[in-house]
Amino acid sequence: MAGETQQAAGLPVLTPRTPAAELANLSLHPAREVRAAVAAHPNTAPFVLSTLAARFPGEVLGNPGLPLLRLANPHLLRDWPAPALHALAAHPEAPAWVRRLAAARPEPELPAAVAQHPNLTPAEMEMLSRHSAWLVRARIAARPDLSRALLETLRGDPDYGVRLAVASRPDLTAADLHALLADPSRLIRQAAHQAKLRPGKPLGNK
Repeated sequence: MAGETQQAAGLPVLTPRTPAAELANLSLHPAREVRAAVAAHPNTAPFVLSTLAARFPGEVLGNPGLPLLRLANPHLLRDWPAPALHALAAHPEAPAWVRRLAAARPEPELPAAVAQHPNLTPAEMEMLSRHSAWLVRARIAARPDLSRALLETLRGDPDYGVRLAVASRPDLTAADLHALLADPSRLIRQAAHQAKLRPGKPLGNK
């Protein structure tokens, strides 16, 4: 329809007036660039966005209609499919409110994705370091920007997978190695021994 969707080089070109119903149909278009344009269009309905977010997280996050949709429904993403929320939470541009929703979901892969986000705040890292899923805590333990206080806490985590993530860090101090070499798990002790042999490891101060 004129003024709504135009054609260019055989592909539909969206306009600001393209209606939600047509956008829903175009979300199934075989051309990736068309589906990406639908994900970024402010007239796209929330359900359609939820089906596109896994493949086009950046476009959905940058959609100018997303703040208005969230204002109308503060629980906008709560029931979106896990792969969609995973992709959004893992995206470098994911805002804090998206990360917070993903971290609260029961599927452990979602808070685990949040735990690897490059822009986590200290408060987010502290919260995730206490998550019930060991994988989430392990992802936090492996972060290069982990605080010394959290590193020391996770060094004594009850799950050996978390302690192994700590033992695999390149920035362990002599005090860390001393504690890890006394770990009840042989696997952790072996990892700590290997870390101890790394060149330049400061072993003089505990």
